Amino acid sequence: MADAERAPDASEFHFSPRPNRAAEIGWRPWSEAAFEEARRTDRPILLSISAVWCHWCHVMDETTYSHPGVIDLIKNEYVPIRVDNDVRPDINQRYNMGGWPTTAFLTSSGDILTGATYLPPEQMAGALRRVASYYRTNRPEIASKVLEGRKRSGGIAARSAGELDPSLVEAILNAVRSSYDTAYGGFGTAPKFPQTDAILLLLEQAQIRGDQELRKMAVHTLEQMAGGGMYDHVEGGFFRYSTTQDWSVPHYEKMLEDHAGLVSALSLAGLTGALETATGYLDRVLRNNDTGLYAGSQDADERYYELDAGGRAAEQAPYVDRRVYSAWNAALAVAYLDAARRHALPDLRANAALALERLFADRYARAGGLSHADGVGGQLGDQAWGLLAAVRAYQSGLGDRWLAIATELAGHLEDRYADKQLGGYFDRSGGDELGRLVDPVKPLGENSVAAVALIELDALLGDPEQVHLGRARRALESVASLPRQYGLMAAVFARALDRLRPPVKVTTGSEELARAAMLAHPYAVIEPSSEDRAVVCVGTICLTPVSSPAAVAESIHEATAQATSA
Repeated sequence: MADAERAPDASEFHFSPRPNRAAEIGWRPWSEAAFEEARRTDRPILLSISAVWCHWCHVMDETTYSHPGVIDLIKNEYVPIRVDNDVRPDINQRYNMGGWPTTAFLTSSGDILTGATYLPPEQMAGALRRVASYYRTNRPEIASKVLEGRKRSGGIAARSAGELDPSLVEAILNAVRSSYDTAYGGFGTAPKFPQTDAILLLLEQAQIRGDQELRKMAVHTLEQMAGGGMYDHVEGGFFRYSTTQDWSVPHYEKMLEDHAGLVSALSLAGLTGALETATGYLDRVLRNNDTGLYAGSQDADERYYELDAGGRAAEQAPYVDRRVYSAWNAALAVAYLDAARRHALPDLRANAALALERLFADRYARAGGLSHADGVGGQLGDQAWGLLAAVRAYQSGLGDRWLAIATELAGHLEDRYADKQLGGYFDRSGGDELGRLVDPVKPLGENSVAAVALIELDALLGDPEQVHLGRARRALESVASLPRQYGLMAAVFARALDRLRPPVKVTTGSEELARAAMLAHPYAVIEPSSEDRAVVCVGTICLTPVSSPAAVAESIHEATAQATSA
C-alpha cells in the first residue's frame, strides 16, 4: 500500500515527554472523519502541526495545551486535528505558518482562516474566542475570501515554470557568496542553519572552476560548525541549527535529515575527522542494529547536552524517534556510499548497503514505489531520494539489480507524480484530497534531486533517445522561475542544473580508479565493469583505456576539454 494514504491513529500522537495535559484535548488524526465532523457540527478546525523533535511543540503541550481554559475552548468550539510534520510533509507543505509548532485555524473544508506558530496560553485563548465568534457570524465574508484564495492558488504549478538559463547557476552562486559570513562561516546572521546544499555547491564549483576561494568558504563553514556549539563534542553529531551567529548556542535536536547533507559536505571537503565522529554518532545512536535502518531524530534537551561525559552517563539520554522515514534513510545511504568510496571507509559502504536492502525490502513495491513511513505513502521525496540511492548503489558495485530498480522507480515517478502537460513532479501522488491537498505543488528541492538521479541514470543506460535526460530537463524547467526568488535556498537547483553539461562517465572494475574519478570530478558517474582499467567518456568523446589514478584524472581533464570545444 505504498501509495495509499493513511493518517496515524490517535495512539500514535507524540506529546511532550514532560508532564502535560495536551492529550485531554482529544485530538483527531487528519482524516475524512475529522473533516466530516467539522461539517456536521459546523465548527472550525484547529490544526496543530508538530514534530517529535520540536522544542517549542513540547513547550506548547506543557503550557498552552495544558491550560484548562484552552482545553475547554478547543473541546467546545473546535474539531482539533494534530499532524506530525515528519509523517505528513505534504500537509506541512500547504499549512505551515512559518515554523513549528504551526497553529492553523481552518474552515470545515480545510481553507485557512488565520494562523501562527507558538502561542502562549492567554494569546491562544483570545485567538480561539475570536476565530470561533468570527466563524459563526461572518459566513458570507469567509466564503468570499475562500473563493479569492482558491483563485490565487490556481495555476501555481504553471507559474513556477521557466526557461533553463545556465546563468542561473552563477546567480545562485553569487547569492551564496553575498550571504557568506566571513567571520564565522555559514550564511546570514542568526538564526543560522547549516545550508548544506549551499556548502556542496561551493565545493563542487570550486573543483570544476579551480576556484580555491569557494572551497575556503565551504571548509571554513564546516570547521566553524564542527568546532563550535553546533556540534556535540561529547557524543558526536550536529544539532539542528544555531540561535547565534557564531554557532555557539544551538537548538539541541539532532535530525537524520540534516546529517545526510552534512555527511556529504564533510566527505567532499575532505574533513575526515568530523566525518568519522558524525557517522559514529549516527551508527551508534540512530541506527537500529537489527534492521540497519536509521531513526528520524533525537530530542532536544538543553540540560542534558550541557553536561560533560560523566554527567550524561548518570542521566537518561534524550528520546529517539525510532520511526523510519524512507527519504531520509535513502539520502543518508547516498552520502555514506559517496564518503565510503572517496575516503576508503568500508564500514560506511556496508551500512549503506544493509540499510538500502532493508528499506527496499520493507517499503518498495513495483506498482507503488517507496512508502514514506509505515502505512503512509505517496510522497515525492521518497521516490526522488530512493531513485538517487538506487542509482548510486549500482555505481558503488552493490549489484546490477539496483540499476533495474532505478529504472522501475523512474517509471513509477513518471506514471504517478509527473505533470503530463508541463513536466516536473508533484509532491504527492494523490489519494487523500482533503483540504488544500487538492492543490498541486511542485517542490524545488525534490524536483532537483529527481533531476540529478535521472541525469545519472540516463548516462548509465546510454539510451540514444535520452528519455531520462529529457525528464530531468523538464523537471528543472517546471520550477525554473523559483530560483531567483529563493536565492541561496535554491542551491540544490543550481547543483542539478549544472549537471546538464555532457556527462563524465568512467567505466571500471577497479575501486582505486573509481575513487580517482570521483576525486577528479564531482559529477563523475561510475559504470561498474569487470575490467581493471578505466574508460573515460565525456558526452560522446571516449578516450583509450587507462590503468592508473593519475591517468584517470588526466583523461577526465582531456575529454572534458574536447567536449567543451566541440
